[in-house]
Amino acid sequence: MRDPTPLQGEGAPCSPAGRPAGIMIETSPIPDLLPSAELGLCLSRAFLAPQIGMTLAEARGPLLEDLTCLAASLPSIDSERLAALSAAFAALTDTQRLILGYSRLFLAPPAPAPLNLGAYLDGGLMARSVSHMEALYCRHGLERDPAFRDLPDHLALNLQWLAWVYSEAEEAREAGADARAALTDAASMLEELTLPALAGIRRKVIAADVDATTRPWRLLVELTHDQLSRDLAHLRAALPEPAREEPRSSLSGPAADAAIATFEHSDAPRERLSCRACGRGFESDPVLAEMRRRLLAAGVDADHLAVCPGCRDDNSAIPRHRCAP
Repeated sequence: MRDPTPLQGEGAPCSPAGRPAGIMIETSPIPDLLPSAELGLCLSRAFLAPQIGMTLAEARGPLLEDLTCLAASLPSIDSERLAALSAAFAALTDTQRLILGYSRLFLAPPAPAPLNLGAYLDGGLMARSVSHMEALYCRHGLERDPAFRDLPDHLALNLQWLAWVYSEAEEAREAGADARAALTDAASMLEELTLPALAGIRRKVIAADVDATTRPWRLLVELTHDQLSRDLAHLRAALPEPAREEPRSSLSGPAADAAIATFEHSDAPRERLSCRACGRGFESDPVLAEMRRRLLAAGVDADHLAVCPGCRDDNSAIPRHRCAP
């Protein structure tokens, strides 16, 4: 996001204190969403690990420390989940193994679980759901930073937006103002876009979790899904019964698999590329060609996808920094 979230880098306390009681919407109080906002920023940073150069030491240290700190406020972060995450990070030998698991799941084409939410909602990149997301981003004064070399429906950006809107609602609550607009937009994003897509990511990550390199990412995806589901339940309880359209239908299960599999039959022109990892030349396959075509059409640099098949599963050949957010 172009604008920094109000909690980013501020050393916000784990559990806010001394806040006035929330105003009422119908008969339910506005939930305290600040801990969820803080968690969203932590997870957003984690899901940008290759881009920001996150190290294994940072995952074992600051990330786990932040999650432990938030556990007192968020039931989704229980002791069992923290122990599983700690063990998963401890099982990795170095940062390269951490990023290898990320690449295997989310990045190296054909990645089984790309983090672009539109792939699960519409079966492709830069489809109609992205316009819906961008409209909600803009409504709250946010947009994708041009320096971020990925699409606006990336999970990390979505989590940043939710954190921003949760914080807007909290500020309104403290000021005694009406927070319904922010809460309604957050609920709409979660119900129609984020959670349907995240359910698809979760299902694919669970299916592709085969070794120690992918385990931490599976656990983080499951935590994200569980917490956002709780957030939506709290928002529904705080808002009056909405008179809204039916939620956007999403693709799941075989339908999502079939939609994403259409990339394999793409007529996008094959390119002769130079591998970013080993330097050897190779020809793009249909999936890679279609991904590059759509990213370039959206004005997003696609050079980070230029990794040859031989290097995609090579532990020593993963590009370490894909871009700077």
